[in-house]
Amino acid sequence: MGTIIKALVLTVGMYVLLTGLMPKAFAQQITLKGKVTDSKGKPLPYATVSLTAEDIRTYTIIDGSFTLTVPPALYLSQTLTLRVSYVGKQTLTREVAMNTSGILPVFILKDDNLKLPDVEVNGIRKKTSASNSSILFDREAIEQTQALSLANVLDYLPGQTIMKPNVSVQGMQALTLRSAVSSNTVEALNNAFGISVVVDGGVVSNDANMQAMNPGRGLFSANNISNPENGVIKDRSWRNGTLYRSYENAMQANNGLDLRTIPAENIENIEVVSGVASARYGEYTTGLVVVNRQAGLTPLRVTVRTNEATRNIGINKGYALSPAIGVVNVSFDYLNSQDDPRDKLKGYQRIAGSVLWTYQPKGLFHFKNTLSLDGNATIDQTKQDPDLGTEQMAKFSNRSFTINNRSEWLVKKPWLYNIQLQGNYSWGRQESYEQRYLNSNTFLGIIDAMETGIHEGYFTPGYYLSVKHIIGEPVNAAARLETNSIFKLSKVGTYKLTVGVNYSYSANKGPGILIDPSRPRFHNSEKKNDRIRPYNDLPVLSNGGIYIENSLATKVLNRPLNLNLGFREDIQNKYYTLSPRLSASYKVSKQLNWNIAYGIATKAPALSQVSPGNVYIDIPLISAYNGSANQSLYLAYTKVIPLEDLDIKPYRSKTFETGMNLDAGPLQASLYYFNRTADNGFTTLYTVVPLELPNYTVMPVADGKPSYTPNGTYSYYLPGYNRMANGSYNRSDGLELMIGIKKIQAIQTSFNIGTAYYRSSVKTNVPQMYVPENPRYDLVPLYGLFNNTETKSANVKTTLVSTTHIPSLRMAIMLTGELFWLNRSELMPSSVYPIGYYTKQLEYFPLTPEQAQLPEYAHLTKKDANGNKVTTQPAFVYPNMHARLSKEIGDYLRFSFNAYNVFNIRPKEKLTSGTAYYNGQPAYGAELIFSIK
Repeated sequence: MGTIIKALVLTVGMYVLLTGLMPKAFAQQITLKGKVTDSKGKPLPYATVSLTAEDIRTYTIIDGSFTLTVPPALYLSQTLTLRVSYVGKQTLTREVAMNTSGILPVFILKDDNLKLPDVEVNGIRKKTSASNSSILFDREAIEQTQALSLANVLDYLPGQTIMKPNVSVQGMQALTLRSAVSSNTVEALNNAFGISVVVDGGVVSNDANMQAMNPGRGLFSANNISNPENGVIKDRSWRNGTLYRSYENAMQANNGLDLRTIPAENIENIEVVSGVASARYGEYTTGLVVVNRQAGLTPLRVTVRTNEATRNIGINKGYALSPAIGVVNVSFDYLNSQDDPRDKLKGYQRIAGSVLWTYQPKGLFHFKNTLSLDGNATIDQTKQDPDLGTEQMAKFSNRSFTINNRSEWLVKKPWLYNIQLQGNYSWGRQESYEQRYLNSNTFLGIIDAMETGIHEGYFTPGYYLSVKHIIGEPVNAAARLETNSIFKLSKVGTYKLTVGVNYSYSANKGPGILIDPSRPRFHNSEKKNDRIRPYNDLPVLSNGGIYIENSLATKVLNRPLNLNLGFREDIQNKYYTLSPRLSASYKVSKQLNWNIAYGIATKAPALSQVSPGNVYIDIPLISAYNGSANQSLYLAYTKVIPLEDLDIKPYRSKTFETGMNLDAGPLQASLYYFNRTADNGFTTLYTVVPLELPNYTVMPVADGKPSYTPNGTYSYYLPGYNRMANGSYNRSDGLELMIGIKKIQAIQTSFNIGTAYYRSSVKTNVPQMYVPENPRYDLVPLYGLFNNTETKSANVKTTLVSTTHIPSLRMAIMLTGELFWLNRSELMPSSVYPIGYYTKQLEYFPLTPEQAQLPEYAHLTKKDANGNKVTTQPAFVYPNMHARLSKEIGDYLRFSFNAYNVFNIRPKEKLTSGTAYYNGQPAYGAELIFSIK
């Protein structure tokens, strides 16, 4: 913390120095005045008026008027681009000459509907204050996805696979960006975990999520709460070319945010940063998803969606209370989804509501405050199937409440333009539950000791209802304070200084793991058993940081050049991190812009990674059962391995990105190359625990428990466990091409083409012991040791969207085609062949590369699930096609019809584990939107 204080003092000193050295830089300010109305002349209060390139903004008051003070530092520009935006209206931009009198013509914003001549229905790449390569989705683009949640919108990002709008099949829907790794890998978890989701300026954190059993069994088995079909794969769907199991509750902890929990009904726009973000953003490694919701006057809007067995209704209304109180926006969302209308066993429900209150008084300091209250409840469950006879059932429920407040003071002084303050607090209750009848043995020996040593246990019947129950109460809080100042550097250009400080807090106060040791879900699996574990004594995670950002707008060869240099200093899990970020944007010509960026970003470990919980290894020593539990003896040795408050470093990424943006009238295109390396990723390392334990002589006792004494001999045991640690390394690079052809009037159609090519190389940075699936205990080489286990993957995917928009008919037809070119994975030699082996006694013997490939060590080599060292799934190119029709009837009703996999394209491939079907089954849905003005 001392380092941060020193850096803060240094930053403030630089700020004072700059403001003190440039008193002559200020000249008389220009004040722009104007008014914003709708097409009927009705004033629009709380509209945002901004200078796009400079990120300077103000807001209209209750009569629709605004006053924007232009700092003299911007005098180098001949014209300024003024942007006016409002909820539910088409954004308007206007060039304003610097020699203007200050009084601007009225800005008339038209309703954002299909009657407009041009409608943007796709994400566009654009330079923003968050990044010079952001991808933005406006409200109309969100509408065209028939989105049930945020996840459906983000399916249209480069490289993503468009899934049918069903939230019950795929289970948890976390996002991964710019990666070719498979979804069922640790690297995919790290990628998703490194994405920060920001809603209304507040980070939605998953750091306090503890819905996982102890990862001593392995990272993935620890997170799976259920697999109701006992591993039988009825159907397969593919996302990013990787396999998802139907009817499987996906992982919660150690993962990214479940995007199903964020409704899309009241989202105004979405910004996705997959490259280098501004220094103001911390706690991320892979990317950002910035969500801005509606907070203004809007008509009563009722949306009804249906897709097979999925039903969704959303209600949204924004209205003015009074000039002295402000504007309130209220929204409600209900979703009920089943996997199959013929099968009601698997289901997902979501109830969400929010209230956004915006207040803006008219005073000396222009002030705006937005307070949001959000409530959310979700249930992901499988009901009992009477045909199974096992009373099998699983569910995951999540209730949360969030309060978030954003304040901005437009001081508009030469030395201080504005001050921003943001804070949020969230509380939740998460419950994971699974039950099923088990009949493994006639009786079971149970040990529930909590300390290392030899203990007497007890016997229970082997037929019972097993229950796995976890209750967590995550608490998250965060705050950020930021100031911005704008200076004129003589004839050099405009300099903007941003200084900020942020803090976050995560804890979990839930009851924890509430299992019954006498009814274990997995009895003595690999010599390990679970124990009751409360969460209310877990450590608290707190992360703090400061940042400074320097932005310079100047000209080189008489063309605009924007430079941005930022630094972040953070304390994350008691580790100090420094994250420099540099970006530049240069206008090569009137139509061509070149961007380049480099940055380091870090993400602190989550609570479940720092304190995953102790591992309990139980070794049965005596099991003497004579039919009576009171007269039987069960003796076992328990080894407790403490895994609390682990010393885990933050996850770190280094990203380089460069690209070109072309705006040639009817043609818009962008081509970007990126390279991202991520180290210190979170993973599980397998560790063997050699044990030498005594053997006993057991003597029967009449009408009592047998007696036992050590006989002087010993037995050797080699149980193992998985330990959370840093050790995952990922290097990804690739190309992203986006081409947009504006509407061709002759056919009333526009086109958008996107192609993404990703390569990823993942490995562990430490030697890893590998236990074969079927160990050969009859052979001396028992365990293999692998150095830098490495896998290389690549995938290529193209998306083509055609939009036929006829304003006179207020109708739009969108056809989306997907082409999956390649999905390839290769185990490198370091992954396939061991560098050495261990014997039963844990003696280690090294191997040369030549020795490792000899037949006597073949049982130690690694292969994928299908027995291959190189996999290409599928081994062919295949397409998919979707369609959407939208029609407006007057200003009050919009009808949309959506078809996923409209032509039933379902290629299949034979695998050793079964038949894989690519693309999901055809799905059809409809949407009705009522707007009451």
